[in-house]
Amino acid sequence: MKTIFSHLGKQTPTLKQRRNMRQIRTVLGALCAGLAVFFALQSIAGTLSTKSAVTATHNISRGHTISISDTKQVQIPESPALSAVFSSDEEAKGLVAQVDIAAGSVIMQSMVRPTPMITHGETVIDVRMSGSHTSLIPGDKVSLVGSAGCESVPNPIVQQPDQRPDQDSNADPADAGTDEYPPNDVSNDNRDTPDSRSVPMESTGQTCTLAPKATVTGNSQRDSGGVTTLQLAMPPQDASRVMAVQDRMPIMAAKL
Repeated sequence: MKTIFSHLGKQTPTLKQRRNMRQIRTVLGALCAGLAVFFALQSIAGTLSTKSAVTATHNISRGHTISISDTKQVQIPESPALSAVFSSDEEAKGLVAQVDIAAGSVIMQSMVRPTPMITHGETVIDVRMSGSHTSLIPGDKVSLVGSAGCESVPNPIVQQPDQRPDQDSNADPADAGTDEYPPNDVSNDNRDTPDSRSVPMESTGQTCTLAPKATVTGNSQRDSGGVTTLQLAMPPQDASRVMAVQDRMPIMAAKL
């Protein structure tokens, strides 16, 4: 009897049992390898320094002005290749995207630029354009060209009120107010000051440069009638010319 039971206890496993054991060993081996890799990565990550970076929460189109809702902060490894990044959402707020930025991408400083500022002496107008001009974004510099010769374009003259020069502080008070201004031999009509000269226009015969240099301050807008409007900043003299002719001739923008 003892011999029989001993023989039964050492019974050879069936084919199905051997396959099950092989599968169990494979799964356990893979699990152990995965745990080893996980703990190794955790150990390496603990030794790496990280920093804050700003990423896009959704796809950002070129020309879009970035707001707080467009970005979020994440931690990224320190790397020379990622040195030109923004460390907070406030740093990226108000900047204009120069390229399309995919959702989840780290926003680099080279991808954006500041919102254009209106300089002293400039005015902003909406110009009806010929064509869509969707490639232009805020901050781009353009020249405005009319589709007719300059002989048909008015050239406004901007004048400022005459101002009498300050009196010489060393002059005799008794002589103050005795000099006539302007002098008798010079008339207001003949004086040529920088503020009263007309701005020259360049003409090729078929076209006329209405504004040699203007700054795009807003994205182009297209109304239901198919008319494209572009917001631009330029000197008042150029703005007067553009406004005077935009109902009479097509106006095109050439990027500088």
